[in-house]
Amino acid sequence: MKLSVIIPYWNPDGNAQTDALLLRAVRSARDSQPYEIIVVNDGSPSDPDLTSFPEVKYLHREHGMLGATRNTGIEAATGDAISFLDADDYYYPGSMKPCLEKMESAGADLLGFGHSITANADGIDSVSTCCGPSFSGPMTGDEFMRGNNLFGSACQYIISRRLIEENALRFKEGVYIEDEEFTPRLLFFSKRFIRTDYPVYAYYVHSGTIITTQTQEMTDLKATHMTAAIESLLSFRDSHSSEPHQGLDRKIKTLAIDHLRRTLRRPDWKSALPVQTQELGRLGLYPVRAAGLPFKFRLFGLLSRCRLGLFILHLIESHYK
Repeated sequence: MKLSVIIPYWNPDGNAQTDALLLRAVRSARDSQPYEIIVVNDGSPSDPDLTSFPEVKYLHREHGMLGATRNTGIEAATGDAISFLDADDYYYPGSMKPCLEKMESAGADLLGFGHSITANADGIDSVSTCCGPSFSGPMTGDEFMRGNNLFGSACQYIISRRLIEENALRFKEGVYIEDEEFTPRLLFFSKRFIRTDYPVYAYYVHSGTIITTQTQEMTDLKATHMTAAIESLLSFRDSHSSEPHQGLDRKIKTLAIDHLRRTLRRPDWKSALPVQTQELGRLGLYPVRAAGLPFKFRLFGLLSRCRLGLFILHLIESHYK
């Protein structure tokens, strides 16, 4: 199976450490022996030095944020399958090969794998497991979403390019939270999904990323984009109501709960919460309806219905900042 690895690159300030992380990501992708590596510069004013990687397909586009950059990579990809690798992360050595082999032998259209968080800013750690991956499935993606909490990152999948093209799957552009809107649609369309917890992806958490940026403006913008992502998924579900969508329904409910949880963690939660509950109420997702979800979600739904319960939830969520 020929794999195309798509790596978005965004370095508006010409930061040397950002370029060093990109080179690490490219090296880890190359060592996975893919069919092609595609680096997409999302409008950065300067280009990284990729002379050590002449095999890399390097593209440059106007700044359009992560979704647009990934879409550019999808359009350029020629492999049988696609994976997304953020420029500050990397693949563990030797971890991708057994996943590709399993995906091909099982005739799967989608394979999800595990991740670990790393603090390593320079080298590439090895997978710390005693044995190789074990796989579950195949199953439909909706079947998986019915009984599991779907991790939103699109970087934790090997995706058949046929699955992408036959269903015109693309990311929303010009927004944050693009993964949370894309990944449920991806799973919904998958008819042969295979899953392993084996860590393939090393997620490097550091200051200055979209995830760790906590300015008031960014917090408000991400909240707006999350609501828009949920609304988009509701519209998508309604347009596919004749197909099995219990798993998609579950994902939409848990996204709404996760959105409330993040709101309860905000320093201005007392003023932000009425705004967000009103938006979710407009979408029919507040008060929380957690029937059929695990106990912790049902408890959250019960507590979220009164002021005292919301205050208790705020105290709990404050520990997750």
